[in-house]
Amino acid sequence: MSKRLCLAGMLALFSLLGCQEEELTFDVALSGDQEVPPVITESQATATVTLLISSGDDGDGGDGKDHDLDLDLDLDLDLDLDLDLDLDGDTNKHYGDNDSQDYDDTHYNDDSDYGHNDKGDGTPPDPEPEPEQTYTLSAELDISMVEDVQAAHIHQGGIGENGPVAFEFIDNGDGTMSVEATEITQEQADELLAGQWYINVHTLDNPSGEVRGQIVDSSIVVIVTFSLDGSQEVPPVDSEASGTGYATVNTDTNEVELTVITKSAEDATAAHVHEGFVGENGDVVIALVPGNSPGVWTTPDESILDDETLQRLVSGGHYVNVHTPANPPGEIRGQILSSDFTLITFSLDGGQEVPPVETEASGDGYLTYNSATEEVDLKVITTGAEDAVAAHLHEGFAGQNGDVVTALEQDAEDPGKWTTPEGTTLGSDIIELLLSGGHYVNVHTPANPPGEIRGQILTSDFTLFVFPLDGSQEVPPVETEAFGTGYATFNSETSILQVNIVTSGVDDAVAAHVHEGEIGENGDVVVGLVQDGDDVTVWSTPENTELDDDTAETLLSGGHYINVHTPANPPGEIRGQIE
Repeated sequence: MSKRLCLAGMLALFSLLGCQEEELTFDVALSGDQEVPPVITESQATATVTLLISSGDDGDGGDGKDHDLDLDLDLDLDLDLDLDLDLDGDTNKHYGDNDSQDYDDTHYNDDSDYGHNDKGDGTPPDPEPEPEQTYTLSAELDISMVEDVQAAHIHQGGIGENGPVAFEFIDNGDGTMSVEATEITQEQADELLAGQWYINVHTLDNPSGEVRGQIVDSSIVVIVTFSLDGSQEVPPVDSEASGTGYATVNTDTNEVELTVITKSAEDATAAHVHEGFVGENGDVVIALVPGNSPGVWTTPDESILDDETLQRLVSGGHYVNVHTPANPPGEIRGQILSSDFTLITFSLDGGQEVPPVETEASGDGYLTYNSATEEVDLKVITTGAEDAVAAHLHEGFAGQNGDVVTALEQDAEDPGKWTTPEGTTLGSDIIELLLSGGHYVNVHTPANPPGEIRGQILTSDFTLFVFPLDGSQEVPPVETEAFGTGYATFNSETSILQVNIVTSGVDDAVAAHVHEGEIGENGDVVVGLVQDGDDVTVWSTPENTELDDDTAETLLSGGHYINVHTPANPPGEIRGQIE
């Protein structure tokens, strides 16, 4: 191979070594949960953000001088020097027919480029300047599952905070939007790499933003959003205060960044991250500090957890507690749970038993379901039922009795506490039924072996009604010894109404209906109930009875009742207001 080609190859190699590029890609999932405040929406979007980091110089060494090798590659180059590059790896150098070679006794001056590497005065040379870096940002956004998009931007702001627009997406007209390659500053790049930028999609219905996604490395950063309320406190607190929590958990650095925004708890005296799974109280792990606005609490800068604490956190073993003068132990609480978890809290009492039981005993239930591991963690804390002999998770909708699914274990030190065995998993069919309101917890005592207190396991989408039926509620009232109990659930997400009534003394009933009407008013039929083929005392709504928005609003405001019609009293013998 010619010397000219060898030197040209070396020059190309040197050129490559002088410039380096690194491309970082962030996959972003956008949802209404990350909006501040959260937005209830089925819309979702995805985005890919790319940051290209280029480093190197242009050959002038940063001083304006051209330091590129000035190579004379003329074929008439004087090759008397005979610098023979052995490409075959042979280290033996042959200089003609002689075993030795006379070298030119040339000496370079000290101030030449090939002399000593010090200045003329003997001091060391100035250090080479750092290669200049440039940062180029680009992004692609898929909005095909979002309706009436008005705009989309990249904003500056950490998790749980709103910030100014940094870049605007351009609509491509095909369900996607883009930010073209744009050079950004090092400060902006540092903010992006620190997870302090987010994407927000603005729609006609939600001009401030319908779906949002924090730009983080999803391979190591977990994003968590959660709600805070009094029902999650142990024991529950009746409070109108509420809150929303936003957190990023870096599983590589163990850093946690958390923001809590409360409502009607501006007088809070403290807020903490505590250790404890749902239904448990535990020690403080991190004391939160007040944010820039009233009702806002955040983690201190660089909140780092040890490995064991971090593992517990990502598995649902921590919560935020907000303390107020009215409720020093905590007024609102929120379990820190990733999107894999479903959290349900519910109450137990004798009124939910079928038939109802008069008792002063009560209880509170806390359940989490992890869709990733399929584990169910259920805790029940009772009061006034310390002599309970058993507690079970049963299959059955409100107003129905059903079979045992799993037995709960009584705490050895606290007889009022019952939990599922560790690592309890349920099949997919059971979980589907559970999340649709088809299971309950029953606590059995010597005084009431079939069950003294019961609690229907219902997500926050459900409203539960338990109400009596009797002749006194008829318009006009009816004198009768017949009576009944009604159990109803309404799911605001699916608009499904489910009613079960159990009657006594009206076995000859010819019909039962859901009617529209306030207390003391008679109204039209909304839904006809179906009599059970095996038990004439039981009546239920047809499967998947769905209400329109207006009818649902009337129901939730107490504007419907159940009426049971008999031959003796065709207009109705017993009636019960659904409230």
